Amino acid sequence: PVLYTLLKRMFGSADICACATAIFAFDFMHFAQTRLATIDTYAVFFILLMYLFMYMYITGGRKRDLALSGLFFGIGAACKWTCFYAGAGLAVIWLVHWLRNFEVKAFFRNCAFCVVFFVIVPAAIYYMSYYPYGQASGMHGVGMYFTSDYANLVLDNQKFMFSYHSGVHAEHPYSSRWWQWLLDLRPILYYLSYGDGTVSTIGAFVNPLLCWGGLLALPVLAYRAWKRDRTALFLLVGYLAQVLPWVFISRLTFEYHYFAATLFLVLALGYVFDRLRRHGYLGIVYAFTAANGVLFALFYPVLTGVTIPRDYAWNVLKWLPDWPF
Repeated sequence: PVLYTLLKRMFGSADICACATAIFAFDFMHFAQTRLATIDTYAVFFILLMYLFMYMYITGGRKRDLALSGLFFGIGAACKWTCFYAGAGLAVIWLVHWLRNFEVKAFFRNCAFCVVFFVIVPAAIYYMSYYPYGQASGMHGVGMYFTSDYANLVLDNQKFMFSYHSGVHAEHPYSSRWWQWLLDLRPILYYLSYGDGTVSTIGAFVNPLLCWGGLLALPVLAYRAWKRDRTALFLLVGYLAQVLPWVFISRLTFEYHYFAATLFLVLALGYVFDRLRRHGYLGIVYAFTAANGVLFALFYPVLTGVTIPRDYAWNVLKWLPDWPF
C-alpha cells in the first residue's frame, strides 16, 4: 500500500500503480527475504516511507512531511545501518530541491528544522532502541536512558558492530560483489537439500525481469534527470544511494544487500511504464507485469524449499551458470 501511494503521487495512473506494485510483490528477493523475516524487510519498509514523505515534501512543501521523513529515517536507522545510505540520498534530494528554490532566510530556517528531525530525533530513536539491551543487562525503567551504564552499552555496541563489519575477511560460497547484483549473477542460497532425483532450495535473488528491466530503465532516468525531470532525479538518487556505498566496501557481501535498491528498480520501471502509457503502449506494461507473475510461479519452488525434480531445477530454472539449484 505504501509503494502504491508513492507511485500514485508520482504518476497518477491506477494502471501504472497496480502493475508496478504487482511487480514488487512478484519479486523473488522481496518474497524470500520477507518470508524469512530478515531485518532487511523492516529497513526496506522504512526506506520506502522516508522517501514517500520526502517526495511529498518536495512536491507539496509541507514541513510535516519533511518531519515524517526524518522520523522514519530514524526508525529505519535503528533497524539497520544500511538506512544511513538512504538518508544520504534524502540529503542530496533535499539539497537539490533547495538549490532550485533558494531563499536565504527560508533555507537556514529549514536547515535548523532538518537538524531537529534528521539528526536529533533519529539519534534519540536510535539511542532509545537499545532499551531491551538495557533490560537484559539488569537496568529497568526509562531512567536507564540517563545512566552512564546505558550510554556505555550503546557506545560499546557501535564500536563492536563497526569493528566486526570492517574486520570481516571470511569467504563464503554464495557471496557476491555489487556488480554481480546488477545482473543477478550470484544468488544467495539459504537452504539446499538433495534427495533421490530431487532438490529442495531456498534462494534469494531478484526476479530477472525486474533486475534486467529495471537496469535498462536507469539510463532513461539519467537522461530525463539531465533534462531536469524532478521525479527521474529523485528515483535515480534513491537508487544510487543504495548501490554506490557498496562499491567501496571490501568486506564479504551477498545479493540480499541489493534488496533496498530493488525498490528503486520498481519505481524506475514505473517511470518507464508511465511514459509508455502516455504514448499508447499500455499493453506492453500489462504484458511485462504478467511475465513477472509467470516467472514468480515458475521459480516459486526454489524460493520456498518445495521439493522438485532435479531435472526441472537444472534444465528449466538454472538460467545462469552460478545460479545454485
